[in-house]
Amino acid sequence: MKAKLSGKQRILVGAILTFAFLLVLGSNLLDRKHFETIQRTVSSIYHDRIMVQDYIYKLRNHIYVEELALIEGREKVEPYLVSQKIQPILNDYKNTVLTPEESKLLERLINGFSGLETLELEGKAGGKSQNVQVNTKETLVKLKKNLDALEAIQIEESKRLTKISEKSLGINMMLSNLEMTFLVLIGMAIALLAFQPIKTLNLVHRN
Repeated sequence: MKAKLSGKQRILVGAILTFAFLLVLGSNLLDRKHFETIQRTVSSIYHDRIMVQDYIYKLRNHIYVEELALIEGREKVEPYLVSQKIQPILNDYKNTVLTPEESKLLERLINGFSGLETLELEGKAGGKSQNVQVNTKETLVKLKKNLDALEAIQIEESKRLTKISEKSLGINMMLSNLEMTFLVLIGMAIALLAFQPIKTLNLVHRN
């Protein structure tokens, strides 16, 4: 004989199914949010930190060429022009996501390289002026300090973004485990309702 559900029992079943649907929907939305966070942080680590390390390396290389020429007392084979060599790198750096402190340091770096170009042109126009050499050396020291500070920021920001990714990944795994547990419980409840609907619902109703 087929068991029939009463009106109250049908309402109870509907409430359970609605609750299950909302819970699973909410879990999926949270999963998506944390997955997007992971995607965003991983992308930022590459474009805003790893690529910037490459920019800093190239800028250091230009400084090294300047220092070597200054020590050896010779002119470089190619003329030093910020607009041709350094400016494209600085523009790429400027287009990344910058922290407030990083933005200030980058602005100082841009001004420093601009000043270095001016000194280079002065040196070519007026010969090996002692004053130009001293100012060039001081400018190179300041540029290296700025690059050191910027490199330290890349390390700290990479650590921060990595921690955010790890945290979101951990929450995602926890939510997935909870969702799986809940689905197992729902499956067991459905099995009880399918084989013993009246007995099971009466027990739930009495509790």
